[in-house]
Amino acid sequence: MKLIFLLFFILMLMPVSALAHYTGELLPDSVAVMEYQMIISMQPDDTLTRNKLGMVYLRQKNLDKAKEQFLDILKIDARNFDALDSLGIVCDRLGYPAQAVGWYTRALKIKDDKGCRQRFEAAKALLKAKR
Repeated sequence: MKLIFLLFFILMLMPVSALAHYTGELLPDSVAVMEYQMIISMQPDDTLTRNKLGMVYLRQKNLDKAKEQFLDILKIDARNFDALDSLGIVCDRLGYPAQAVGWYTRALKIKDDKGCRQRFEAAKALLKAKR
């Protein structure tokens, strides 16, 4: 029991090590949320961990929390492709295709990504269909 506590304590002191062993598929989302929140509390400008947390929230359909993480990333790095693309996905899921198109457009100006382009085209088509 003491060994487990010691290991946990060491991982708490070394957030980079804790992050390095976890790729997002090994633990349930609820555990990943706790891990990512701990890392962010120690390293608030860690955009990679914020993005991972936002993606967990997306999977959990907690769109408000996902959006919050992605917007926080943009406060740190206004040209973060992953955050811009993910905000497009959030807006798509919320039923706001015009906003989704805007986020995807910004993302595509940074990086021409096939998946982002497909989501952009789909949101644009949905927007046209609504008119």
